[in-house]
Amino acid sequence: MARRILVHIAALTAAQRERLTAAAAARGFETCFRDDRASALEAAGDAEILFTADAGLLDAAPKARWLCVPSAGAENYLKPVLEDRSGVRLSCSSGAYGVTIAEHIVMVTLTMFRRMGEYQAVVANRGWRRDLPIHSIRGARVTLLGTGDIGREAAIRLRAFGPASIIGVNRRGRAPEGLFDAVYPIARLDEILPRTDLLIMSLPHTPDTVGLMDAKRLGLLPRGAYLVNVGRGSALDQTALVECLKAGALGGAALDVFVTEPPRPDDPVWDCPGLLFTPHVAGNMTLPYTVDRIVDLFIEDFERYCDGQPLIRDVALREGY
Repeated sequence: MARRILVHIAALTAAQRERLTAAAAARGFETCFRDDRASALEAAGDAEILFTADAGLLDAAPKARWLCVPSAGAENYLKPVLEDRSGVRLSCSSGAYGVTIAEHIVMVTLTMFRRMGEYQAVVANRGWRRDLPIHSIRGARVTLLGTGDIGREAAIRLRAFGPASIIGVNRRGRAPEGLFDAVYPIARLDEILPRTDLLIMSLPHTPDTVGLMDAKRLGLLPRGAYLVNVGRGSALDQTALVECLKAGALGGAALDVFVTEPPRPDDPVWDCPGLLFTPHVAGNMTLPYTVDRIVDLFIEDFERYCDGQPLIRDVALREGY
């Protein structure tokens, strides 16, 4: 019997499925596509590789040796692999979402800087006001908290708007690809925040990032600063952010991720003044390019898997990314 890859990702196009089938066949694997969960569970028994967002399929796949998830974050898959199925390799699709999320960052930044929400309210009432003060990315002091794929792609796009200070913050202070004016270790975050006009957060969920931007650090941002979070909601104290916005301490904030998704109906984020709210849409699989990249990255790691090499997007189970 041929070695089997079970693919349970309904968003794949016919062309993407053909690419996966061809790559698998070249290495002696059979590819089994199952879009609904019931049939995926039935087909999981003989699968050596699972390409799916459903970690529950591991329970039905005793022969599985590798779980590749189509998301960039892997925190939801750590327990099933680390505690329940030790020996199964876990990889993610980090590197597939930078383009779409960076474009989202630019969109919400310009929406806030140019007061689009307020102007839409003006014209909705058939008004004609033109004097709201606006901001420009040009000349802004931008801090990117997270310099991975998302941070790098965002830096490229923000740089195109003209001279601006673009600072990166990551765990070790290493500068990736010269895209930033400077990169500092996260231990120096408190001294960077007071010099930040726009803070962009693209952090993964790890024990070190939970609650990182708490009330104290939000208070270090200059009055009128803006915040964008497209990483994980757990990195930000939402209650403290709402209080800052209500008090007028910040110019605005854009959240695409939340501590609880969706937020409870009575959560103040739903109608907080100055908050641009999107329902975790910055990085899903609705952009065709993103899905193409997910397939590209899987095939790249599949070749390495077949050759017995380390996977490029292997998740460090203890660190969580």
